[in-house]
Amino acid sequence: MNITPAMQQYYEMKEQYKDCILFFRMWDFYEMFDDDAHIANKILWIAVTSRNKNAEKPTPLAWIPYHAKEKYLPLLVQAWYKVAFAEQISDPKLRWIVKREVVRVVTPSTISLEWESYESNESNNYIISIIEDNWHYWISLLDFSTNKWSTWEFDNFEILKTELYKISPKEVILEKKLFSNNEIKEILEKKYSLNIYYFESKKEAKKKLINHFWVKTLEWFWIAEKPLSQVASSMLLEYIESNQKTELKFLNTISYISFDSYMNLDESTIKNLDLIYNFSTKSWTLWTLFWVLNKTKTPMWTAFLKEQIIKPLNNIDKIKERLNFIEEFIKNKILLDKIRNELSYVSNINSILNRLALNRANPRDLLNLKKSLQSILSVFNLIELEWSNKLKQIIK
Repeated sequence: MNITPAMQQYYEMKEQYKDCILFFRMWDFYEMFDDDAHIANKILWIAVTSRNKNAEKPTPLAWIPYHAKEKYLPLLVQAWYKVAFAEQISDPKLRWIVKREVVRVVTPSTISLEWESYESNESNNYIISIIEDNWHYWISLLDFSTNKWSTWEFDNFEILKTELYKISPKEVILEKKLFSNNEIKEILEKKYSLNIYYFESKKEAKKKLINHFWVKTLEWFWIAEKPLSQVASSMLLEYIESNQKTELKFLNTISYISFDSYMNLDESTIKNLDLIYNFSTKSWTLWTLFWVLNKTKTPMWTAFLKEQIIKPLNNIDKIKERLNFIEEFIKNKILLDKIRNELSYVSNINSILNRLALNRANPRDLLNLKKSLQSILSVFNLIELEWSNKLKQIIK
């Protein structure tokens, strides 16, 4: 079959990204071919035509305008598809064939790195990697909405399942032997409806993390003597970097988590108490404890509230400290209203800074960052003017 140089490019890229929908840039359009075109037709409701209508077997073709990707991309990602962007990297006006290259792969956990409108206001944006050894499990967990990166271990799969229910990650990365375990895959996919992908790390874990953090030892992160936590974390980092086609230098710390700092609620408790999901309304928000309590003004604290509901503190001193701060605001309703008004202008600063670090920020991001910093400064000034020493501890 005779194919054009552009289609030869397409098939070479598609061979490398078989598990992705390939957005192939053609002038002002992203084109999809063959099976990708039929998937786009089913999910995006766009027409399927053909590129070579007079051929014996015409190639199915679907396309979207370049400027409409913000509308269509989330629909594909929400349907559990990864999307690879093949962009034109040479001047299309030149006479020879336009050079194209996959510049990144967008996945459920990294879509917030594209535009502000893709950020989740009510939940954290978790991606998690899992490895297993002798029926023990190690995970590495990253939240792009806060850049909080952590790792911990589980004695058995039952405890891990409960934690996965609490976390509800957007994406789960499994090592080869776990991905081949049909029982575990079925539980994660069917019961918890999780996006599962396989990734095989090609680098030595400890060296990868040391080079990433620019340190000589991992002692500062409490994982120097935890080689399997290192493997899970290195696999997660390598997976994201391979998709984003860049180093993630803004991830500058990782922590080892202990369950001692919060009350461990099991899955049945969370369900029966309607903490974050109501089975009567089939809703993750309506008529839940989270729905009742959620009066937050910023996306960061909305996600924080949900996390605190399913992971309540069990340290009495920290609980009292938190209640003392709350009491100060309740006693001063005027200050509370002023601060809530200022916080309503605060965007997700971490997400904006991530897009800046990846050279994907737009003018709206910069404007929102300016407004957010101005509002935060106003909050500081309002608290500084108060007589309460307890509140002043917040801004220290």
